[in-house]
Amino acid sequence: MRNALSRSFVAGIAAAAALAPSAASAHASFEDHAVTVQYGLDLGLGAGFQALQTFVVSVGDAVEIPKIILNSAGTSSWSVDIFDSGLAFTYTGSIDFMNFGSPEFIGFRVFDAANVLEPIESATISNIGYVSGQSGNLIEGFEPSLHFSHDENSLWLNLNESMYHHVAMPGMGDPFRNQIRVAVAFEHEVSPPPVPEPQTWALLLGGLGLTAVAARRAARRS
Repeated sequence: MRNALSRSFVAGIAAAAALAPSAASAHASFEDHAVTVQYGLDLGLGAGFQALQTFVVSVGDAVEIPKIILNSAGTSSWSVDIFDSGLAFTYTGSIDFMNFGSPEFIGFRVFDAANVLEPIESATISNIGYVSGQSGNLIEGFEPSLHFSHDENSLWLNLNESMYHHVAMPGMGDPFRNQIRVAVAFEHEVSPPPVPEPQTWALLLGGLGLTAVAARRAARRS
């Protein structure tokens, strides 16, 4: 009888476990996913953001944006690399550029065109500290509080006051100030409890019923 009671109890527990909610399998990072990167501008005349170039970037890719117009040099070269928890925009050219006095917005928009990623919970510029003699420092003139923003689906990097000099110039940046790195955190959502199938309810009730019967019989014999 004790074995029958144990088997009945296990059956009830197994059925109850089948009813427990499960976590949603969503993209809480960029891993195994891609985002759309656009370079464009907003002239401030009411037309909004206008994309000039569009690329799809996957984790581990280093997508080069070879030509950026509307700056003093006429051409600039950037690469965009996506990681599991962020992106890096790196200026790779050897020509100076300065966007001071450019349109209201000129820069990058990054967004989830496929609508697969979970909402962006937070995003910050992560390379704000300067490291002497080491590439990867924040682009000169780029102020995170002024030139970076995000919503649940998009990141915006405005380069309208940014500059780069391939030869160090006092007070005007240097070749090591060549990157904007963004750290992104996504919301973690849990799916609602699944609706039990009829056979699951039957298993649960049957297991609990057997447990009750076995308990009564054991009580009579004691």
